Parts: sequence; C-alpha cells; structure tokens
Amino acid sequence: MNRRLPVRGGFTLIELLVATAITVVLAGLLGAVATNVLRAWQRAGGELEGAGQVALALDFLERDLRAAVLRRDGRVWLAATVQPDQAGAGDIGGSLANWTAPGGAKPGWSFPGTTDSSLQLQPASGRLEDCRFGMEGVWLRLITTVPDANTDLGSTSAPRAVSYQLVRHALASGAGATVRYSLFRAEVRPMVGRSTFATGYDLFAADYNNPATGGANLADPGTIRRPRRDQLLANNVIDFGVRLWARDAAGTLAIVFPRSANNLGFAATVRNGLSTFPPVWGTNPALPPAVASAHAYPAAEMTYGFPEAAEVFVRVLTEEGAREIEAVESGRSSGRTWWEIALAHSYVYTQWIPIGGWAP
Repeated sequence: MNRRLPVRGGFTLIELLVATAITVVLAGLLGAVATNVLRAWQRAGGELEGAGQVALALDFLERDLRAAVLRRDGRVWLAATVQPDQAGAGDIGGSLANWTAPGGAKPGWSFPGTTDSSLQLQPASGRLEDCRFGMEGVWLRLITTVPDANTDLGSTSAPRAVSYQLVRHALASGAGATVRYSLFRAEVRPMVGRSTFATGYDLFAADYNNPATGGANLADPGTIRRPRRDQLLANNVIDFGVRLWARDAAGTLAIVFPRSANNLGFAATVRNGLSTFPPVWGTNPALPPAVASAHAYPAAEMTYGFPEAAEVFVRVLTEEGAREIEAVESGRSSGRTWWEIALAHSYVYTQWIPIGGWAP
C-alpha cells in the first residue's frame, strides 16, 4: 500500500521575515524616489513661477528705459542710488517696509568683502551675475513715456515719473504675518492734480521724495519713494541692481555707475560743464535730505551724465529658499547664514537695455 507524504502549506517564519525586509527596503527606495521627484518638481515649479514674474519685471524695465526722457536742462531725469544699509523702515519703503528681524534680516554692508556682505559692486569675476547691490538694492527712478489709451487728458501718453525699488514687507497686516522681499514699480499719473506735470520733471523735486507732501494714494508723486502694496511687481526678489554705461572721450562704452563702493549715486543731469570722465560737473546737485536719511551721499559718491545703456540685475528666490530665509530671520533656524541660503536657492536674471535718447 503506497502512502502519500503530506504537502506542507504556507511560509516559514524566516521566509516571512525575509519577504517583509525586502518589502520595507523596496518601499523605502520608492519613497526616496518619490520624495526626490516631488522636490525636483517643486523646485522646477518654483523656478518657472519666479522666471515668469522676473520676465514681466524685465519687460517693464525694458519698456521704461527704452522710452526714458533725458534733457540737458539742469533737471534730474534719471536717478539711481545704491541703498547699502537700512534701519527700521529704511531710506525709502515707508510703512510698508520693515528691514529689521529678530534673527537678523538681509545683511547690510557692515562686512564689506566678506561672503555674507550684501554690497559687492566689483566682484573678482567682473561678472554682473556676481554683484550684490546692498541691503535694499538700487533705487531706480526715471522720467519715461508709457503707452496709454488716449481717452482723456489724465491718461495720455505723456512723460511720467516711474520708480523701481526692493522692499522687505509683510504679506498681510498684523503680528506674525509672513515676510517676503519683493520688487515694486510705482508710476505717477502724467498730468491733472498731483501728477508728474504738476510736480515737475525733476526727480530730486521734494514731492517725489516726501510722501507727506507728495501724497500716498495710487499714482501720487509720493509713491516714488514709498510704493503702495498694490504696486508690487515681482515676489521673492532679494536683490535688484542697475549698471549704467556711457561713452568716454574715445567713444568707448564704459560703466559710469556704480564703479566702486564709493560711487553709490547717479543723476542724469548737467551742471557747469564737463570736467572728467566718468562725467562729474563742477557744481553737483545735492540729493534731497529725505533721500539721504540713513546714508549720506556726498559729492564724491555721485556721478552725473547721460547714460546710453543699462544692465539690469534681478535675483529671485525659490519658494523653498524664501521659507528658509524667513525661518532664519524669525530666529527659528540658525544652521546657515542668510547669503548661504540665498545663493543655494536663487536664480539671477540680467538684461542689457538701451536707454532712450535725449535732446540738446
């Protein structure tokens, strides 16, 4: 009589443990892959969003600079000043801005030449991409023409004052609001009421530099110095700069602003005849007192003339970088310095722009 051996069913404990271990390893690998893919997608999405906003900002800058109005009449038609260090509301900015933070906001120029300084106008590489334009970047303002629908006298395509500036600000009112850096563009109405025409085609006029007299409503002259929240142009911009070029006596284009840490101001104007190149005139117009509230601009730091081209520079953070910098500034993180985070999570965009013509 033949006997059949019993058939064993199921798995042994060792087999189950081996299968479980393999499953855990595979799950871990898949999780790591998924996490890396998600981070890469978030970085790519953040870069695309930032690139879109910067593209819009560069479009505005190109339009305004190409249509800039320059005249040799003693008035200031274009001005640019490096804002190296800020305190509280800063030189400009107003109630919208706040340049102080518990853990330390963007560094100023207290440590020139160091890796964490925000002022580096002559990098060893000589490249614009490696420049840093101060704690608040460059405050650029100019008289330009903007195409409008000529529906009434107040919206004609007449010259008007426009400004660009970097502001550190809360995204909402109230304590604990998220803080970000943004680029703002303010534009003054061309005529009728508080306007460019009424204030005058001189960017050193008092009302462009004093919101108390120039007004703080949309399109008022006072917004040239202190923009409104609804004049935001691009988010997460942590540095904004401009290099201006003009021709020397030999007809060669050369940088006239900023040439060094001692050349922090420029005004497109003329006074008492040309004396040197870069153009500096015998009697230089002084910046209005309101402009120099946190930093004085003596005559030695100013250049004057009529630039032919501008190189504009925009450094924009990814959203991940913005969150890390906010954590550092709020005191919740201290692992890396401000600029270490900025360099690891930002992109630089530059553009060469010809500047509009001038009349003798």
